[in-house]
Amino acid sequence: MPATLRLPKKVMTYICGDGGPLDDFNPSIVTRQKWASELLYTLNKRPLSAEQVCLELKISREEIIKPLEDLIRIKAIEEKSGVYHVAFSIFTKEDLMVLARATKQIADKLANRIYSHKKKITSLVKNISSAQQVEMDKLLFAAVGCFVLDWQGLKVLEDEGLLAKNKPQPGNRNYLLFAREEIDENMATRLYDAMYWGSHSDALDKYTFTSFGDHYGLRYAFPDILWTLHASSKAFQETFGPPLWFTEKLSTIIRLFGKNLLRDVALMLFRMNDEGPISEKEFSRNENDNEVWLQNLLHLLQDMNYIVYEKGTVTLHYPVFVAKDEKIMEELGDLITPLATQIIRQNYLHLKRVLGDITPMKNNIPFGEVLNEAWHWIFAQTNKILAEKGFLYTPPRKRAGEA
Repeated sequence: MPATLRLPKKVMTYICGDGGPLDDFNPSIVTRQKWASELLYTLNKRPLSAEQVCLELKISREEIIKPLEDLIRIKAIEEKSGVYHVAFSIFTKEDLMVLARATKQIADKLANRIYSHKKKITSLVKNISSAQQVEMDKLLFAAVGCFVLDWQGLKVLEDEGLLAKNKPQPGNRNYLLFAREEIDENMATRLYDAMYWGSHSDALDKYTFTSFGDHYGLRYAFPDILWTLHASSKAFQETFGPPLWFTEKLSTIIRLFGKNLLRDVALMLFRMNDEGPISEKEFSRNENDNEVWLQNLLHLLQDMNYIVYEKGTVTLHYPVFVAKDEKIMEELGDLITPLATQIIRQNYLHLKRVLGDITPMKNNIPFGEVLNEAWHWIFAQTNKILAEKGFLYTPPRKRAGEA
């Protein structure tokens, strides 16, 4: 089918939780295959039979059968008497505008309440292990914006019975699936720019790498670049068509390389956190790594903004958190999460009313799942407001297309 005949309006899928291995149950893999996006967009408007979907998309039944079966397997859609229904929240352009308007005033109030405690918050955060090297606003961006409002906030609001954080999914994983209609650049700028709400994490041994920020571009961070690198083996398969045995082995090598890379990066960053600024010569003298590898890794970390590399000395530029910092995170949570719980309780009925006509509610998606998305809009705008006040860090875009 010529590309010009494909439906131009599609959706972008994402999850809250753990999508698991990159296998046949991974929601990112399943929802990004050919025709899946168009299929979800079409079914979000109204339930259809397979024949009706084919007519709507102007494709054959053979082309639609695989994405249908795959989406059913991960429970993204449901089949009832030969008719297919969307089984998760997909937000249209109109829904996104409603969400933005409905959550802005709530975010203003929450930001003001948090800002009123800035002295107490700052006094706690200055005791974080990397505070001797990393500026306060960066520490606050991670600690308040990501760890408290995102991670702890979702857990506390779920414990309070106000929203659903995630749920068991096929393939032994735990997440909520969401999608948004793709929008043009002007609308994306208005809605998403500097909305700090996206936490991407991956663990290796005793270390966890997390990136946090907006989704308005690429993240030159771990684990994002390794996920992209791993996905490149699949793109290589589709573009050049090597035998499956080769791409499987290539994928394994890339995965092992990623683990080794993260391990070396973790050891370097945590050593800097423990010892303070270190000269490159000192690294070379005390590490067993190949010197050329070490030098290139340091330059990569500088380009990715993890470190400052001046006159042969490396210093942390972004926060590192160790086990003893966990108590500080708990104290911050005890201070801030009650503010979040209170404001959601105060606005719960209002949100249920103003969001009552958006598409997920019409598709009978539980309100607790919809409120998960609404909470992301609330804390994202809260973080944006606090950054504009100069309280939280405002991450700069050093490159075109960078988040």
